[in-house]
Amino acid sequence: MKTIKLLFKPMLIAILLITHTSCSSDDNPIDENPNPPTDSHFYELSFTGGATDGETLTGNLPIGYGNSGVVAIRSTSTNGQGETEDTIILTLTDEIQTPNLNLAMGLTMNNNQALGFGPNVNETSSGMTITYGNYVMNSLSGSSTITDYGEQTVYTGVTYAHFKITFTADMQVGYTNQTDTFTTQVTGTIIVRKPIFNSL
Repeated sequence: MKTIKLLFKPMLIAILLITHTSCSSDDNPIDENPNPPTDSHFYELSFTGGATDGETLTGNLPIGYGNSGVVAIRSTSTNGQGETEDTIILTLTDEIQTPNLNLAMGLTMNNNQALGFGPNVNETSSGMTITYGNYVMNSLSGSSTITDYGEQTVYTGVTYAHFKITFTADMQVGYTNQTDTFTTQVTGTIIVRKPIFNSL
């Protein structure tokens, strides 16, 4: 599989695929809630090192279409060498939080676990990009664990995955419109809930 540069904007296309889902009633982020509700997605990110040292971002996001949410889409294909490529594209957008948060993961799968993070998404590594405020972060290395995995394939043939992922990754961080960089470590949890689909 050819190496794919991990760019956030192309991955946002995946989030458009949730336009036929219904919205939940919980649209508010949380500041202190150790038990996220079961009817919303959940995330928590903590940073260590660099200008982001000590920062924590956390929130509940609605299930369904909206400006904020989480979607994970799994796909398999066969490359030119006859090898099966198995990936999950996970996108998270929180426009409720200030500053807004965008996160994209390209997870190269081995059964139901992702390969370790690297700078690119390819046959040997996964990748992650995080943007918020003036920061643009790209993974250098790291690992993750997926639990409570399930999936649902809809009539269009799209397979939506739902699971909990915990991860730690070293990130190269740049600033919007600046050349300075630094490194930070992010430790996080994302709970991707099962989509709710409208009746046809």
